[in-house]
Amino acid sequence: MHNDEQRRLERFGRFQLPSFSGTEGEDAQGFLDSWWEAYERRRPVGAVPLTWQMFSGLFLEKFVPQSHREESRRQFEQLRQDDMSATQYEMRFSELGRHAIWLVPTDRERIKRFIDGLTFQPRLLMTRERERESGATFDEVVNIARQIEMVRN
Repeated sequence: MHNDEQRRLERFGRFQLPSFSGTEGEDAQGFLDSWWEAYERRRPVGAVPLTWQMFSGLFLEKFVPQSHREESRRQFEQLRQDDMSATQYEMRFSELGRHAIWLVPTDRERIKRFIDGLTFQPRLLMTRERERESGATFDEVVNIARQIEMVRN
């Protein structure tokens, strides 16, 4: 274990957070509430409210093993639509993208990576569409991909 990891583990151990084994009879909601209350107590008074993205990062860091997050990040980097529908591809893209938010820090980067993973024909059409409508949101881009798919089928 690296020194940084060891120091983080030691600091984490000092928090004396409740443990949750997932066995029957344990209260998952109570465990999550306790974890959140402990986190809130550690936050400085007047700290900026958490965004959903910040909360998601904290949650994933706490409850999803590092090895799983790394594997999901690797899968996200290699993700291509291949034989998935546009909807399936978007769902997988969003699921894996949570573990690699630094790779798509803006909506524009997220859209670019999504389009780059599409199969050839939709990617070609989407690239043209993206040039015309540079202000499109991610959801609008996904809907355009779905429409292209419907026309193709």
